[in-house]
Amino acid sequence: MAEKDITEKILLSYADVFADCINTLVYDGKRYLNPGNTQPAPTESFYKVKKPRNQFCDTSRYLTEEGTILLQYIIENETELEERQILRKISYEGGSYRQQLGNGAPVYGVITIVIAWTGKSSRIPQNLHTLLLKNGVPQKHLEMIDDTKLTVYHMNNLSPETRNLFTSDLGFVADYLNEGNFDSRREQEILHLDALCDLMEALTGDTRFTELANEFWTKHQKGDAVMACEYLDLLEARGEKLGEKRGEINGETNLSSLLEKLFDLGRSQDVELAVRNPDARAKMFKEFSIPNYRDHK
Repeated sequence: MAEKDITEKILLSYADVFADCINTLVYDGKRYLNPGNTQPAPTESFYKVKKPRNQFCDTSRYLTEEGTILLQYIIENETELEERQILRKISYEGGSYRQQLGNGAPVYGVITIVIAWTGKSSRIPQNLHTLLLKNGVPQKHLEMIDDTKLTVYHMNNLSPETRNLFTSDLGFVADYLNEGNFDSRREQEILHLDALCDLMEALTGDTRFTELANEFWTKHQKGDAVMACEYLDLLEARGEKLGEKRGEINGETNLSSLLEKLFDLGRSQDVELAVRNPDARAKMFKEFSIPNYRDHK
């Protein structure tokens, strides 16, 4: 889980990816943010419970205009959403507003979104009032309490229309999580090869992504464009070889299991038949409910 959190932060730390994420999810594709009008914002804020403590959000950037901060955006990455996730949002935004108190500069707003990378659905409270009601606060008192809403985007449940709005490397991730491939982006350039491949491996457990990154590293270092079509062709080729290798191993294991059963039953004639006659072997696989690799090649 910690590895996923780190790789998610790394990809979103790039200005173009961060801007693309906010533009797509918050502004429905309108290009309000770009690397030129944003700058990194602090991810650490402070509070006091008996003694001073600090807290860190995942990724944050300012939207600026002529050197003046207009807004701060915070992106939180979660693999498992918490019941009290709304309080985490309030805490981060409160830390930012607290730092603005008394500094004499114009006050700016804070927008926080949560990106959920898990495939698990969650019914956590989507606003503060709902959480308070679940914890016993009477409805009649809620009108005196400011409500705060939680905005969560599930990366594995984005519509094709939304995913098509991504223009950065984040689009590769979103497509793969929803479609199992990113064939529609074959003509798109991969800009942050290492960060993308590290995140793909962390999310899928497939080591082919990082292995291929190493093969493209020299080209990437020279400043040459790495197009998704090149990457995909190698990825598919590597997958075919891996599948063939696994099939060979499974086939040998299953044949060994079949021969062992025949020996145990004293069916020595069937042993020779299983080795020499593929059709007879297939019938024996079926007889003993042993998967037949030959049928799946």
